[in-house]
Amino acid sequence: MHLKPATAAAALATALTLWLPRPAPAQALDPAAASVAGNAGNMLRDALAARKAGAKGAAALASPAPAGSPRPGIQHPSSPGFHYTLDASSAFPNGDIGFHRNSLPGGIDGALFYGPDKYTRLQAGFYTLSEYPLGFDSGTVPSYVLNGAIPVLGPLLGPGRQNCTVLGGLVGGAVPNCPANLQAAQQDATVRNRIVTLGLSRMVYIGGLFPIVITPQYVSRAGSIGGSDDIFEVYNPDTMTAQRLHLRTVQTQSVLATIPLVNSPKFFAAYTLGPQWLVHSAGLNQNNHAQIFQVLDVRYFASKKTTFFVQPSLLQDELPSDPYPQRIPTLVAGFSHKLAKPFFIQAYLAQGSPTNPPHGQTGRLGIIDVTCIQLPVCLTNPDPRTNTALQLGGLKASTFVLQIGIGTPSVLPL
Repeated sequence: MHLKPATAAAALATALTLWLPRPAPAQALDPAAASVAGNAGNMLRDALAARKAGAKGAAALASPAPAGSPRPGIQHPSSPGFHYTLDASSAFPNGDIGFHRNSLPGGIDGALFYGPDKYTRLQAGFYTLSEYPLGFDSGTVPSYVLNGAIPVLGPLLGPGRQNCTVLGGLVGGAVPNCPANLQAAQQDATVRNRIVTLGLSRMVYIGGLFPIVITPQYVSRAGSIGGSDDIFEVYNPDTMTAQRLHLRTVQTQSVLATIPLVNSPKFFAAYTLGPQWLVHSAGLNQNNHAQIFQVLDVRYFASKKTTFFVQPSLLQDELPSDPYPQRIPTLVAGFSHKLAKPFFIQAYLAQGSPTNPPHGQTGRLGIIDVTCIQLPVCLTNPDPRTNTALQLGGLKASTFVLQIGIGTPSVLPL
């Protein structure tokens, strides 16, 4: 089927009222790296408490023993054997998300830790994280049609796209719904992440005195958007083309080091940092250089059962829709409380926003614009997963999470 230019523009005008997509480009919380910080912090706190426990241990540390000799007082950084965490969670979005949703899908998190000796801990975890980013169902955004999708004139225009205001001249008047109204569509942009982590934490001592924890880790992340898969058409302004991408699928590896800062009966603080990079590039990724992940883990022990925590961090997130890693300052704050053994309850607020959104879109969040890439299909069957491409900016998300579980509550709330 072929359309004249005026007919194509009219089809675009009608289709614009229906193209209002529902993905999210990145996430403001990395439970994998966060769980490493919490686990390593536990190991360091146990080590420092054990070192302080006995005068004999302190004396031994003051005069370091020969290599291979036991060091009394610091031999319990990680209790050998199995430890676990299993919880069910509910989540609630914060801010003007633009969609009529008061809560997010719940989930189940589980982690298993095994210490073959007092200085080593193997860990495996599965996490579900729901979030609703801002800028996907509110406001208006520009609308375009890909040059190649315009019959007759398309091949003459070359690569690129045309704004709907320009196309309005072809039909002798303004194009309806130009720019596109995201608020009117009320599409569901709920993101549900599924994350698997594998790691090995090993405690070492600098000069025989100062403990640090080194953790190599592998993370595999997948997810769904709006209750379906994560495959969407994405517009690439660098190549002026559209690509079909998995927006939530990525694998990363990292080597993190955690050092203690403060340890007392009431307070504990540790700092985790290290390089993180993709297992392989995909989609719009232009490079795969190591990025430095950082998190500060601060805890206040109000009682034997109740702990308050604050964890500011700098995430480095590079999904297939990102040409380069997004730097996302994130703040997580909450509390955990141990109920009758083995139950616990935990609640926290997590929020973050990138300082360098993709394609230089400083300060621009969510959907930047929409582009029809296939006429007339986008008129008869508009679908952002197949015939409408999105240009994506940064993510700003804020989520409140409530967890009830058994085992040992994780310090980082994931």
